[in-house]
Amino acid sequence: MQLQLITALVVIFLIVMFAVQNAVSVSVVFFLWRVDASLAVVIAACFGLGALIGALVTVPTMLRERISISRLRKQVDMLRTENDDLRATKKDTPPAPYGF
Repeated sequence: MQLQLITALVVIFLIVMFAVQNAVSVSVVFFLWRVDASLAVVIAACFGLGALIGALVTVPTMLRERISISRLRKQVDMLRTENDDLRATKKDTPPAPYGF
C-alpha cells in the first residue's frame, strides 16, 4: 500500500514538473479550427484522446470474447452434468459377464 502511494506521488510530481517546464503557448490548427493552449495541455489532451480511441477500438473485441466465454462456460456445465449422469448410470448397471 505504501509503495503504491509513493509511486503515485512520484508520478504526480513528474507530471507537475512536465507541465511547469512545458508551459509554452502553442497554436493548434485543425482544418478551420484554431486553439492557443499550453504545450502540456495539448500533449495531455492528445494522450487522453488516444487512450479514448484505443479503448473504443478494443471494446467490441472484449464484448465478443466475454460472450464466447459465457457460451463456453455454459457448454462446460452442460457437459459436466452429462458426464455425471453417465457415471451414475454406469454405477447402476451390473457389470457384464466375462465371455460376452
